[in-house]
Parts: sequence; C-alpha cells; structure tokens
Amino acid sequence: MYKVILEKRALPSKLRNFLTTLGAIIAALILGGIFISINGVNPFLAYGKIFLRVICSSYGLSEALVKMIPLIFTGLAVAVALENKVWNIGAEGQYLMGAFFVTAYVLHGPQLPAIINIPIIILISIIGGALWSLIPAFLKVKYVINEVITSLLMNYVALNIVDYFVYGPWLGPDNFPKTKLFPTTAQLPQIGFGRLHTGLFLALFCVILIYIVLKYSKFGYRIRLIGSSSKAGNYAGFHVNNTKFIVFLISGALAGIAGMNDLCGLQHRLLNTFSAGYGYTGIIVAWLSKSNPFIICFFAFFLSVIITGAEIIQISMGLPQSIGIILQGLLLFSILGAELFKNYKIKFIKD
Repeated sequence: MYKVILEKRALPSKLRNFLTTLGAIIAALILGGIFISINGVNPFLAYGKIFLRVICSSYGLSEALVKMIPLIFTGLAVAVALENKVWNIGAEGQYLMGAFFVTAYVLHGPQLPAIINIPIIILISIIGGALWSLIPAFLKVKYVINEVITSLLMNYVALNIVDYFVYGPWLGPDNFPKTKLFPTTAQLPQIGFGRLHTGLFLALFCVILIYIVLKYSKFGYRIRLIGSSSKAGNYAGFHVNNTKFIVFLISGALAGIAGMNDLCGLQHRLLNTFSAGYGYTGIIVAWLSKSNPFIICFFAFFLSVIITGAEIIQISMGLPQSIGIILQGLLLFSILGAELFKNYKIKFIKD
C-alpha cells in the first residue's frame, strides 16, 4: 500500500511558476475543447476561428482591446487588494456603482465642456467605486467580518439599485430599461480603430502608476509588508487596519473607473444589461498575473480574446451562450489547481 503526501517546496523557481501556469492554461483549453466537441463542433476549428477572427482581424482585435480596458482596471483593483492580503470580490458591484454615480451626474448635473466634464466624470467614478467598497472595508477592520462574503453580497445590491433606476426614474423615452443617450461632452473620445476609445490610455497610465506606488513608494512597501505579515506590520509601527481600509477604497476606486470606461467609452447610457461580469473576470486576471500590473495587461488581453472569440464562435458555430463563461471558469480552476504543484511536491510513500 502506498500513501500520497504533500511536501512543501522551499522556494518555487520562476521557471517552475511559468511552466506550471502555462500548463494550467493549456489544460483549461483542452478541457474547453472537450466541452466544445461534446456540442458537435471541432475544437481545433473553433480555436482556429477565434485566432483568425480576433487576432488576425482589425474588427476582432479592436473588440478585444475594448474588452481589455475594463479588465485591466478590475484586475488592478483585485491585485492591489491581494497585495495587502485583502480579498475584494466586490469589484463587480464597484464597477456598477462607478457607472451609476457617473450616470446620476450626467443626467442631473451641469452641462460643461468636455475638457472639464471628462475629468469630473473620472473623479466621480472613483468616488462611486470607493464609496461602495467602504461598507465591506469598514466591516472588515472594525468587526473583523469576512470581506469575501460582504463584498460579494454588495454586488447584488448594486445590481438591484441599477435595475431600479433604469426601470424607474431613469427609464428612457422609448420605455426600454435604459437611460437617454449621453451628450458628446460626457463621452470618451474614440481613437479611430473600431470602437476603441481613449480609456485605453487611462488604463495604461494606471498600470504604470500602480506599479510605481507598489514597487517604489513607502505606502507600497507598507502594503506589501502588511500583506506578507500583519505582525511584521505592527512591529514596524504601521497601522494595519488603517492600511487595509485605504487599500480597500483604492481597490474600489479602480473598479469604479472600469465602470466609467464602459459607460462613457462604449455604451453612452446606463442600461439593465450594462454589466458583462468584468468584476468577476478581474479576479482571474489578478490571480493569473500574480498581481503584477504589467502582466495584468497581458492576461487582460488574453481573456478579452477568449471572450470576444467565444461570442464569435457562439454565433457562427451554434455553440451555447455560456461558452465564454465556461472557458473562464476552467482557466480559474486550472490555475488554482496549479498552485498545488507550484508550492508542493507530491510523494508516494510505502505504508
């Protein structure tokens, strides 16, 4: 008889981390291929069509880049929290409330020139996302209530608030659950490549800013130290709870900007189907990237290609609408499973 034991590795190498992550992605694609084949479609043709219609097509590439923008923001939102060992599962709700606050301002605020209006809109989205993260942050630091549960539940509250307003006070003139179209002064300028807009530059700016803050600032050092050990943070004289509270608000603010980008860059109105689940997908992006802001860009693009490609093959090959969600879920579970092989050696010992 043999028994299986797990022996913790002293320090996993960068090469092992890379190869294990790559293997997890390949495994997820193989499992996704099995699901595709069960639905009567050749997985090689499906993946080939994703590559040709997205990477090799100007329209598909522009759509992937458009979807990449909110994923960068929500990935950064989750990653910043993870650096402090805080699990912000509420990026979806913060994304919605960032868009909600901006909508309230655009519909009821003053009509200002775009050069003044856009910075105000960005600031309002930051406030909206941060305010929505304030509740789970307060409960976390004041009453030690698990932030995973509170931030997740806040997502559903945000969704219902948005639904109430688009079906009620903000119902559009055509009686469909959406607001009236935003004026051009409240729309992000287009770049001229498909539907791609200037939110891309804002996303890249935030990537560089977050990297500098986390890597080279005193506050970033405090975040990382407390994230590695709260006891070490206390010993160093840092206010652990205050830091976690501020980090939670920063995380919510980044998710709020994501909502603003989709609202003012693409939709130009708030509607009942506004959310595309970017808050949840951002968790996968942050986990895949190990919270590295620059690697977040790569995985945000990778997942946006999958999402865009899934939409294409769903229509052209008659696959279920859930194919994109299934592929994302397989990626997440594969990466989580890969952590076992990164951090532990599996040994068989004779009993």
